[in-house]
Amino acid sequence: MVAAPPATCVNHRRRPRVATCSTCGNALCADCVVHTGVGVKCRSCTGVKAAKPAKAGAPAGAVARADAGARSPAARRPWAAALVAGGVVVLAVAGFGLASRGSSPATTDGANAVAPVAFTERQSEFVGPGGQRLGGTLTLPGSGPADGSTVPAVLIIPGLGALDRNSVVAANPPDAARDALVSTVGGVGLSSGDPLYRDLSEALARAGIASFRYDRRGSTAIPVKDTKLSFDDEVGDAKAALELLSKRQEIGVAPLAVLGHDTGALVAMRAAAGNQRVKAVVAVSLPSRPLGDVLVSDLTRSRGAAVGDAFRAAAATLRSSGKAPAAETLPDIIRPIFAPGQDAYLTALFAVDPLAEVGRLAQPVLLVRGGGDPTVVAADTERMSQSLRTGGQVMVGSADADHNLTLAGAAHEHSNSPIPQVTHRDTDAIGGLTAWVKSNLAG
Repeated sequence: MVAAPPATCVNHRRRPRVATCSTCGNALCADCVVHTGVGVKCRSCTGVKAAKPAKAGAPAGAVARADAGARSPAARRPWAAALVAGGVVVLAVAGFGLASRGSSPATTDGANAVAPVAFTERQSEFVGPGGQRLGGTLTLPGSGPADGSTVPAVLIIPGLGALDRNSVVAANPPDAARDALVSTVGGVGLSSGDPLYRDLSEALARAGIASFRYDRRGSTAIPVKDTKLSFDDEVGDAKAALELLSKRQEIGVAPLAVLGHDTGALVAMRAAAGNQRVKAVVAVSLPSRPLGDVLVSDLTRSRGAAVGDAFRAAAATLRSSGKAPAAETLPDIIRPIFAPGQDAYLTALFAVDPLAEVGRLAQPVLLVRGGGDPTVVAADTERMSQSLRTGGQVMVGSADADHNLTLAGAAHEHSNSPIPQVTHRDTDAIGGLTAWVKSNLAG
């Protein structure tokens, strides 16, 4: 568990902390905050020279005037001074643009005017079954709870195709479902990344709700290597993450919810069943049919009946014998699905019945799907809603929204891109989701 940052700035011990660096975790005062496109950072992590705060009682700009008596070379060259002044204006405008990204509108506080922090992120780590260490990110509203207060929280559970704790493979290629499964069993990303999990965390934070998202086994962050995947281990990882979240001092005894995407929703249901601390469950893009049946439909639609039939036959062989057919007997498009050593994992994954899983939950459930998702259609959410034990709600996004709640025509960038990824999310669906969670975690 990561300790809470100190109450004073790491650089200026007599100044109160107003934010935390998302890279090193150091506490920062107003003068040390640097707003970037990927969150708040300290000046050491961005290469910006540390600021020297003004003395108590000194007028604004006192530090800048301290050397006014010295005649600088620029002062002797008026043209040089003009160039420098022009450069400062350009940098100031650019700095304002960066500070505006990912934060709330600026407020004025004398000489120390800064933009309020929209969210704060803290890195953590926990241990899943088999001693597997998994990293995660805790996202808190604003600068985090103050004065011992706590906030409700959501555990975000990744599904098939998770590249890391932030991103999942894009959902717009013709073979998106196949690509997501191949990425999971092969530990590789086959397409560009879509930062769905990061976007969900930030949306929840802006609604006053904390969240924890983590690196899934089999992702590029936690490669499979020689380790065999296990559906039971994935459930164990989610339970361990829930345990970590429930013990964070920022959360305290506040209520929790779980949110799973794709097959991550099945993991979420298993982890939530019987857990009195979990008050709500969100299933994003979860079909009502077992995964094997979903892949038959998807492959038939994108590749034709012959490929769909070939996958159905291969899955039947796996189910009856516990072993996948020989690779050379399979069409090229489905051969990577049956990765060597992952027979037991695939058998278990194909056998999970979503209708049975949702029927075991005592908590209210929100079922969310994109209106343009060809994999999860209206019939799926209708069957799921009829199987709810306690009750819940179905939420359908835009007619253009895909499996990741991304709008058609959205631009994707690879998850290892050094610049922020560009994704046109279905903000109405995300807004409705966060409002539902907030309502069910209230009180």
